[in-house]
Amino acid sequence: MMLCLYNSYDKLRLHDIHIRSVARAAPVCWALGFHLVLLDFPESMCERVMASTTIGESGGLLQQLREKSQFSQLTKTLPLGTLVVTTSHPHPQKKVTCQQLVHMSQRGEALAFIIGLGRRGLPNSLKKRAAWHWDVTDKGISLETCTAIGYIAARFSTMADLTT
Repeated sequence: MMLCLYNSYDKLRLHDIHIRSVARAAPVCWALGFHLVLLDFPESMCERVMASTTIGESGGLLQQLREKSQFSQLTKTLPLGTLVVTTSHPHPQKKVTCQQLVHMSQRGEALAFIIGLGRRGLPNSLKKRAAWHWDVTDKGISLETCTAIGYIAARFSTMADLTT
């Protein structure tokens, strides 16, 4: 499974929020076995995170993800896998449940959970391209980005563990 952070902030300049979000996502991905994918970030993040934070063993967990080929950084392209937009307002025809996603995964489908980083959220073009929209709360509640990172990964992993 892939946890994808989509940069909807500044595409040209690195901001502190970029570093903090990546640093916070790395331990979650490491702990739960997710591949961390960064989409449209303004510069290479691994060394930058390691030099700038104490989170995730001072960026060491991000380095370990990279060494295990569980870290990717893509620009103007999307990960190979079924795109799952995480949103509190899913399109009715694309709405999917956690249990449905787990079943897809168990059948061998690679899922790419996309989380918008920034106030603007995900662009409509990306929402349209995604096969599925998942409201992780099932209640239409919008979560702060770093809260969403942990909740999405933990909810999916827990459901997967319960169904095996």
